[in-house]
Amino acid sequence: MASLFLFHVVSTLVLLLSKTPLLLSSTISLSQPSVLKPGSSLSVENKNDFLISPNGLFTAGFYAVGENAYCFSVWFTKPLRDKSHTIVWMANRDVPVNGKRSKLSLLKTGNLVLRDASQPLPIWTTNIINSKEPAQLIMNNTGNLYLENQDNQTIWQSFGSPTDTLLTLQPLTKDTPLVSSRSFTNYSSGLYKLYFDSDNVIRLAFSGPNVAGTFWPDPMITAWASGRSTWASRRTATLDLSGHFVSSDSLFFNTSDAENQFAIRRLTLDVDGNFRVYSLDETRGVWNVTWQAISDTCRVHGICGENSTCSVIPGTGRKCSCIPNHTMIDQTDWSRGCKPEFNTTLCGNNEDEFLHFPNYDFYGYEARFVRNTTLKECKKVCLGICNCKGFHYNFETTGYFSCYAKFRLINGFRTVSSNGSMYLKVPKSISPLSKSKRIVQGESLICRKKLTTILLDRAYEKTPKNGSVKSLMIFTYVFGALEAICIIYFFYITRKPSTTRESYLQAATGFQRFSYAELKRATNNFNKEIGRGGGGIVYRGEFSDNRVAAVKLLKEYSKSPAGDQSVESKGRLDIWMKEKMMAAGGTKEWIEEVVDVTVGGKYDTSKMEILIKVALLCSDEDKDARPTMSQFVTLINYTADMAAGGTEEWIEEVVDVTIDGKYDSSKLEISD
Repeated sequence: MASLFLFHVVSTLVLLLSKTPLLLSSTISLSQPSVLKPGSSLSVENKNDFLISPNGLFTAGFYAVGENAYCFSVWFTKPLRDKSHTIVWMANRDVPVNGKRSKLSLLKTGNLVLRDASQPLPIWTTNIINSKEPAQLIMNNTGNLYLENQDNQTIWQSFGSPTDTLLTLQPLTKDTPLVSSRSFTNYSSGLYKLYFDSDNVIRLAFSGPNVAGTFWPDPMITAWASGRSTWASRRTATLDLSGHFVSSDSLFFNTSDAENQFAIRRLTLDVDGNFRVYSLDETRGVWNVTWQAISDTCRVHGICGENSTCSVIPGTGRKCSCIPNHTMIDQTDWSRGCKPEFNTTLCGNNEDEFLHFPNYDFYGYEARFVRNTTLKECKKVCLGICNCKGFHYNFETTGYFSCYAKFRLINGFRTVSSNGSMYLKVPKSISPLSKSKRIVQGESLICRKKLTTILLDRAYEKTPKNGSVKSLMIFTYVFGALEAICIIYFFYITRKPSTTRESYLQAATGFQRFSYAELKRATNNFNKEIGRGGGGIVYRGEFSDNRVAAVKLLKEYSKSPAGDQSVESKGRLDIWMKEKMMAAGGTKEWIEEVVDVTVGGKYDTSKMEILIKVALLCSDEDKDARPTMSQFVTLINYTADMAAGGTEEWIEEVVDVTIDGKYDSSKLEISD
């Protein structure tokens, strides 16, 4: 037997691996990678970032589950007839990520991390604690997405954390329950769960906002009576390639297309709480149900909500209805149930009576059970319990009636095979017309043309910055702004032709710049002569600010005083003296020409030469070339030495060392 079982498993694996890629979409090619290398990532913004199984059957990537909402998922590559894809696994079904800047990264430590935009903490991770070595992410032909390390060991797999679907050969264990989706368009965790219970039995359970409980197998009978076994060394179940389901609790079944080893199947816990096996019709592009756990879908708990009943209508299927004098709470969701249209009366005031509904029952939630009793006594029991909503009066197989007083009316259903009736407690004040209603009133769901958008409660906050860093940045910005203002102000002041600029030039050069027209106007057209010298005539001038000055008109310019000539460029005394020195050719004849004739030749030529040269140094336009006060005193002291010895060593001592001797001591001209 063991060898035959091993042969069966090996043969089915060979058949699976040999399947041709019949489900490839026209938009996806086999050239797409099936492996993600360490340090790589898949981005939600790149529509080509996904992994394809080698046979092209499965795709892994970001799947849009809403407006700007994505989940990292695995789905069948080829779309169905309605252009939708069948999702078989999701990493973050309850926490979709943003459509911008979200990515799945494979760290070099071997862990997968899914980040939502710029959020500091990951939305989802494989959380492999002891993983420190690189691993690669692989999408294989069975639909399993797994991490494989350098030793070819699987350290994580999507088969180990299913959502609502099991694929062929994917095991169901005590640690891998299935949880349904909330609806056909809302992939978040729903209200139903398929799991191994603590008694080693596979069960279906409902977990609503107000009530919860198991409903398959029937909790009214034991596991042994349901054909299950509680004695098992391990808890596991698998659907093989031939359509045979085998479980450790002795649950065995075959799909309606069993023995077809080429069929593509999936097991899904649907949104209505039923556990089904589907086989793909590749020609029509639809999934066909080949097995389901509960044939009467009204026996699924929580499907119609509180104070409502479920019935199966041939040709239309299941229908939910509110019990009389009740109305739907939410017109778009039957699981919310119905609410009464009347106010409950005070307990024990004899103001209640009962409405009779034959062949109806509500499962569970008994406040009291009375065996072998009459209808009158059963009514007294319910009237004596304040929270009793009604009772089920049932004829037992043992030949007598029993009373089931209920404090909640949940999981109601109607069946012609029932041997009992339901009695609903209502106030006597209800109108006779309402009391005459002996059948349950049906209501229809209101389906909106446009699905309601559910906004996720998530804020995208910027990463908080260090306080000291923030203060330093603010200081830097303020300092930079002040520095920029100072630079702009400096350039504005220095470039603006103002009186301040003129005053600076006057302080730097010893002269203020005047135009020839200004001097002509100040001297009243050179009218009042106050003296004469060797270089020209001196006139009295008075400026607009009442300053009085002596204006000397040089001889070479006195012949043609007309025109607007610049005194700075054509009448500066220092330039005129230097020109005289150059014209003398190294002799001292220039001294007599520049000295005022009123002196009458009563001066020492050597001393006068030194004084003139010192004056020229002091009036140099380059302020750095002018002598300091101590150098000036030294120059004056040298005057006596020059008169005695006639040496010119003093010039070398007082001239700035940066000039590096580039001057003619006889002319006292500094070269460029």
